[in-house]
Amino acid sequence: MPREKELYRDTLERIRNRADELYPDKLVYTQKEAAEIIGVSAMTISRRGLKNMITAEQLARAFA
Repeated sequence: MPREKELYRDTLERIRNRADELYPDKLVYTQKEAAEIIGVSAMTISRRGLKNMITAEQLARAFA
C-alpha cells in the first residue's frame, strides 16, 4: 500500500483554507479555480494531469 507524501496533510490543510476563503460553498473546482487557489497557471494544473472537477485532495496529492 503506497504511503502518502510527507507534506500531503500540511498541503491539504493550506489548500482547504485558501479554497474556503475564495469559494466557501464549493468542494469541486475547475482548472481555473484550482489554479487561483494555489497560485499557479491553469496550464500548470493541466500538466499535473488534473482536468475539470478537481478536489482539494487531488490538488494536495499533485503538489505535495
